[in-house]
Amino acid sequence: MSKLEKILHYFPETELPVLISEDHLSEFESNSDPFPQVFIDEVLLDWEKDADEFTEFIPCFRLPKEEKFNAIVYWKGALLKYDFVLVTLDKNGELINKKSISSTIVNDNVIKKSVASIEPDLIINIIAGQTLDGDEYDASVSKAFAMEILPTGEIIFAMDSLN
Repeated sequence: MSKLEKILHYFPETELPVLISEDHLSEFESNSDPFPQVFIDEVLLDWEKDADEFTEFIPCFRLPKEEKFNAIVYWKGALLKYDFVLVTLDKNGELINKKSISSTIVNDNVIKKSVASIEPDLIINIIAGQTLDGDEYDASVSKAFAMEILPTGEIIFAMDSLN
């Protein structure tokens, strides 16, 4: 089994568009097998240099196959920071690019959240906002922006803001 096949094994293919947020984590988790520790040690810790012994990983899904790359999404849970990470891989299973596309970050009494949607044209629309602990969420202060997965597998921020 090739390196790419070993990686893709843990990620069921999904249909686009797909919404990515903490609210969908249990759904992703129930549709995939957990990572064995050897996979975490040999693959994920190579990508996630800041992970420690308390960091958790959950496989979420893979995007439909592209000509020059494969793309997967996994959840990374660390202390007061939870990320959905999009990774693109070349045909040999080597990392092309890696970006957090949806997250929850707790910093003192501020909670920052972002939600992403990956569209069929590989545009990633992201809405980010924050709330003070105990306050109502105010959607009017949210920011919208976009990323794009290029045909090469590079993940870039779109030039035009969605605001």
